[in-house]
Amino acid sequence: MRTLHRSLFACFALLIAGSVSDTVFAQTANGKVDESQLGELLITGSQEDTRPKLAILPSLSPDLEDVIVRNVVRRDFELTGLFRMSEDKQAPEGQYGFDDQVDVKAWGNLGVQVVLKVAARKVGNQVEVSGQAFLLAAGEKPVYRKQIRVNEDEVRVTAHRITDALLGALTGRPGGFASHLTLASKWGRNYAVFTIDADGHNIEKRTDPKHTSMAPAWGPAGYLFYVQSENYSPFQMMRLGEERPLALPFKTSTYSLAFSKDGSKLAVSVAQPGGSAIFLGNSDGTEMKKISTTEVATHPVFSPSGKVGWIGGGGEQGAQRVYLDGKAVSPSGFSASSPDFCDTEDGIRLVYSVSVGNGRSDLVWSDEQGRGMARLTQGSGSNTYPACSPDGRMVAFFSERKENSGLYVKSLKSFQAHKISSRIGQSLRWAALPPPAKERSVERSD
Repeated sequence: MRTLHRSLFACFALLIAGSVSDTVFAQTANGKVDESQLGELLITGSQEDTRPKLAILPSLSPDLEDVIVRNVVRRDFELTGLFRMSEDKQAPEGQYGFDDQVDVKAWGNLGVQVVLKVAARKVGNQVEVSGQAFLLAAGEKPVYRKQIRVNEDEVRVTAHRITDALLGALTGRPGGFASHLTLASKWGRNYAVFTIDADGHNIEKRTDPKHTSMAPAWGPAGYLFYVQSENYSPFQMMRLGEERPLALPFKTSTYSLAFSKDGSKLAVSVAQPGGSAIFLGNSDGTEMKKISTTEVATHPVFSPSGKVGWIGGGGEQGAQRVYLDGKAVSPSGFSASSPDFCDTEDGIRLVYSVSVGNGRSDLVWSDEQGRGMARLTQGSGSNTYPACSPDGRMVAFFSERKENSGLYVKSLKSFQAHKISSRIGQSLRWAALPPPAKERSVERSD
């Protein structure tokens, strides 16, 4: 009986992941997989790198908070892929204290076009965090500056908020680093829900591994939701910190869930006779109505445009494809899984994983209707569960490779990828942190 229960759980796990389907591939005449439908791999190529060169002033302070702020901001800017980063060893000689002036001309002589000064110091029982941006073409005065006083335990997240503000000043679009990801990953014999910061720090197990917890998603007011099974019982929707399942009008397992951007709507994948279906209703679980038409329907996700996407297939529909408001938008020759939407500066982009044979999967993207398809990965193992950053500039995903498997973040500008954690999992979701409490700050754009 226990073996049977485990087999059933394995099926549930795959359904939650949105990856159950018959594997069907478009093939060439010689039987090889025809991947031409997936488009070309987006890479920076060997052309001259024309990105602006950016320098972040070094930290010479012995204070830990100053070192943390500077290192966090530098790492954030590296991950964006928007700039060529000046090496620390190239910094000109000078004073780099909290109140010291920036020698803009000296940095200009090194070919730097953007200079950032970020610093922190203790003020009583709080920490003052400062960020300034200088454009060499605009002269020696900062074009933007911000100072915030926070508690000591808020220094790291405040550094991310400084990054976001500086990106907004430099590009007109704030960053997305004051955010967190959630995922389900093996812990012992079961799956547990984890959270992790946008730069890979502070990974934390959030659910009890004596239960099976899967398919986490961020909901209204920043609450974390997931589905959980106790002693092989049906999966039920939970909210972190509450012991009882939420009241949904279903007696069968809930496989996965998603909330609309404004938190007013909830979409869930629910077990049905012979498959599963997507239901859409209010965020409190009321007025739920079936919106899917495929035999299997899993992994719901909301587009910034308000549309609902999911993975559908089975029966007459064949291999699983990405559906958007009931219409298939991914290529018919490839089994698709785990879609998400990136709200980029160039418009909304649909990102998902496709099977390409031999146990490998790659990430592709297109517009919402499936047009203009291109590859985000190729020839680098199996890449799954893309999750878009709140600012639409990056996508996180799991990459299983012969060496260096883990959680990666890829810039959707330079298409450079960086590993931020060694943990592998599924059902990755990314969301902004709730706004901070009222802060004592000074913000200027000169």
